[in-house]
Amino acid sequence: MSSTMKDATTITSWCVSYVSRILNIPEAKVDPGVPLERFGLDSATAVALIMDLEQWLDTELKPELLFEYPTLASLSAHLASLVAAEKAEAA
Repeated sequence: MSSTMKDATTITSWCVSYVSRILNIPEAKVDPGVPLERFGLDSATAVALIMDLEQWLDTELKPELLFEYPTLASLSAHLASLVAAEKAEAA
């Protein structure tokens, strides 16, 4: 697990930047409250997002997370709680 605590705001910022870059749209157009499917994120890109998040967060993630948490805001909140729980267990 990474030594730097990643909260929901940090995770959301990372995700917005990632989606902006991968879909070639301005970050300002990536609303964390809008379902990712509205941005045209296909399944391959969604899996790539989860895999890159997994590496960045240094924690194992399920590929189907975007079905359970379809917005960047809901995904980030879930991941922040997951990271916090893992950090607490490691302490």
